[in-house]
Amino acid sequence: MTVTITVPAVPAGHHPAACWRRTLTRLKSGESGGRAVCGEWLHAGDTVAVPAGTLVLAVDKTTTGWDTHYRTGERYPVKDATVTVYLAGPDGLTELWTRHFKHAKSAFGAGSLKKLARLLEQYPALGGSVTVVEEVRRPNLKPGTCRWCGTVVPARCGHTVGHGEDAQVEDWRSCPPRRAVSGTPCALCGVTVCADDAELVLVREGEGRWETRHRSVMRCTEYPPLSWEEMQQQRQAEREAERKRQEKREKDRQRRQARKREKQAAERAAHDAEQERIKDLATVSRASRELYDKGLGSGRRARLLEHTDTLEDGTTTTRWSVETYVAGSGWNGEDYDPDPGQAEHYTRLPDARGAYQALKFEPAPLRRRAGGPPCDNCERSGARHTRYDSSGIKGTVCDHCNQDEDFMLSFA
Repeated sequence: MTVTITVPAVPAGHHPAACWRRTLTRLKSGESGGRAVCGEWLHAGDTVAVPAGTLVLAVDKTTTGWDTHYRTGERYPVKDATVTVYLAGPDGLTELWTRHFKHAKSAFGAGSLKKLARLLEQYPALGGSVTVVEEVRRPNLKPGTCRWCGTVVPARCGHTVGHGEDAQVEDWRSCPPRRAVSGTPCALCGVTVCADDAELVLVREGEGRWETRHRSVMRCTEYPPLSWEEMQQQRQAEREAERKRQEKREKDRQRRQARKREKQAAERAAHDAEQERIKDLATVSRASRELYDKGLGSGRRARLLEHTDTLEDGTTTTRWSVETYVAGSGWNGEDYDPDPGQAEHYTRLPDARGAYQALKFEPAPLRRRAGGPPCDNCERSGARHTRYDSSGIKGTVCDHCNQDEDFMLSFA
């Protein structure tokens, strides 16, 4: 009968490399110490299946101090050891015998070997191999090459298999996948894959083999995806549809531009005809309306006016003007005309609006205040107050800047 057990873990504070576990099947005659023990190696923490009645030997060593060799004078670590024997049964491991040794080299002396021999007589090995049910991770203490994929595994990032000189390093649980080749059949569903939706996976069977598989999130066995050929056809159809949309947008743009040019040509023709009609007619009266008004700085302002003129033949026409003036002046109150040199007249609204928008605000130049050194904050003259700016730098400021808080000042 086979039972499932958990191999005893390494006690806290012990180094994993100094502790070992193995099954106890027999003692090798003619050998002394730990070399006399025969059995299969076990990894601490693994869940394994063993024949019922199997003896499990656990040895835990730890460094307790240092001593000096009486011949060479070299220092060496002094270790103690605890030897425990367990019996595997349906309820797990049962402790049969344990002993602590002050010196590790005494752990497998004559007395210990006699005790192990008596336990083997009481619980003889029934034969059968050990099967690992669930493996626990044993981090590699130094970098190594994965025994499956050949990549370098950094220290403590992989898993150690085996003991001593036979120990090998491998990636934990699975090796890093590689990029798949488009058009290769998936090993799970048989559908040809796209490189972005699949990967090369190393199957750890025998000597190991690389298989192309869809990514696990796609669940290809439950929901078969499109093949590489179908995706190519779909993408080609999408590109063709996008090309047609681009052509349609370009044709629409050209039609809009043609209509815009026709409209502008019609407006210019109407404008030229209107100007030809009224060029010899005198203006009887004018009604003006302000459309826009804005400041230009230093008291200067600009406005866009719309004028509706009544001509001598009784018809009306519309003109526009852009005027610049100083606040409180620019109008004489009689004929609504600005002072000479301050207005530009236009017969088309787009021209008038463009001229109005071309006028920009220009702030008045800063003038230094008379008297006193320049202010460290605004560089105007008249600095007389000692302050500290937001960075704690000392400086002198004027009356205006002295009204600001410290975090608003900067002397750097």
